[in-house]
Amino acid sequence: MTSRTLLVGAFLVALAAGGSRAEETNPVVGKAGEFTLREADLDRLIDALPAEAQQQLRKNPEQRAFLAREILQTRAVAMIARKEGFDRKPEVRERLGYFVDDFLAREYLTKVVIAGVKVSGAELRAYYQEHAKDFVMPEQAMVRHIFIGIADAADSQAKAAARTRAEGVLERLNKGEDFAAVAAEASEDAESAKEGGLLGAITPGQTNSEEFEKAVFALKAGEVSGLVESPFGYHIVKVDERKEKRALPFDEVKETLRTRLQDEAEQNRLREFIAGAAKQAGVELPVTGEKQPGGEK
Repeated sequence: MTSRTLLVGAFLVALAAGGSRAEETNPVVGKAGEFTLREADLDRLIDALPAEAQQQLRKNPEQRAFLAREILQTRAVAMIARKEGFDRKPEVRERLGYFVDDFLAREYLTKVVIAGVKVSGAELRAYYQEHAKDFVMPEQAMVRHIFIGIADAADSQAKAAARTRAEGVLERLNKGEDFAAVAAEASEDAESAKEGGLLGAITPGQTNSEEFEKAVFALKAGEVSGLVESPFGYHIVKVDERKEKRALPFDEVKETLRTRLQDEAEQNRLREFIAGAAKQAGVELPVTGEKQPGGEK
């Protein structure tokens, strides 16, 4: 059974309990027997979906119509099942009970238990001040390179030939040729060569070559290195842009921090509530030997 089918089923459970809005402001989307699906009903289902799916359904009428059709078709099949008494079979009632319990628990946890969990501005500020070292942007360099490789099994003659090629490339640059154009022609790093040697932004410790990084962070913006030998071969490096290490101001990280702390607060509240509910209900798992949540401190 697909996740969308499960969601449709959950929606029908909610719809049976919730009803719909006034008819004059709530147009009919479709019908299945005596069941009427209205725009507000469909909107409630869409509101329960992940944000990306919500966006797709709200901007794509065809997908919205497909979802409505699936809801009505599901209802039509369920009507036949009820008419034949299938819903009264013990094994079906048992599974329906699990399904309703799951839906009810999730809705309650979301709309009641964590609904009031809010992280205040003061809590955000306090966390930021206590963890100031975590809110630092390391220095960065926007880097291009020209790479002449040396094979692992290369002998001294092959290494010398690679160095000669690299020196020839460096000479071209020293004579004023454009770095990106030379990189596109001469670099043996095929991927970056397509972009004029562009590797992107690099921070200290990001690469696996100490020699390469040392050369990068010794350069100012616009400067080109000499030959840099690494375990992989020879590099000629150009730094397009430098950004110095800086502390990120509170206002710049506030919303990201709010999301993180809100999620942590909600998860803590959920764990606490579920453990308490399990203890209150005397939850036990004797077959596995697992201790009930919250049973011991």
